[in-house]
Amino acid sequence: MKIVIFFGIVAITMAAKLGGLRPQEQTTTSTEPPKPYNFGYEVRDDNTTNYHNRAEVSDAEGRVKGSYSYVLPDGFVYTFTYEDKKDGEGLKLVMRKEPSGIEIVTPDPLKYRRRHVKKPVTF
Repeated sequence: MKIVIFFGIVAITMAAKLGGLRPQEQTTTSTEPPKPYNFGYEVRDDNTTNYHNRAEVSDAEGRVKGSYSYVLPDGFVYTFTYEDKKDGEGLKLVMRKEPSGIEIVTPDPLKYRRRHVKKPVTF
């Protein structure tokens, strides 16, 4: 019974301490204008039919525009295009789904294991 009372007191003390913690608000102000950038990448792996890409560009006003695509196991290409014009409406996203025409390959994990894992040494 004493141990239950002890843990009860510890729990109340911890709750009181945690209740007193308030997250500090952080405000950041920047006088520098946004810096333009652009980037992109593409992955094309025929052995695993792993295909995806992304491209994005930003201008000196902070407007952002970009897209990314994936070929998923259902055989379709999913392309997402997005844009933030900094006009107060936020980010606009559009998704397109199209047949890829790619025959999806599912790698055999056992084939990889047999080829790359050495047999245990027995004495």
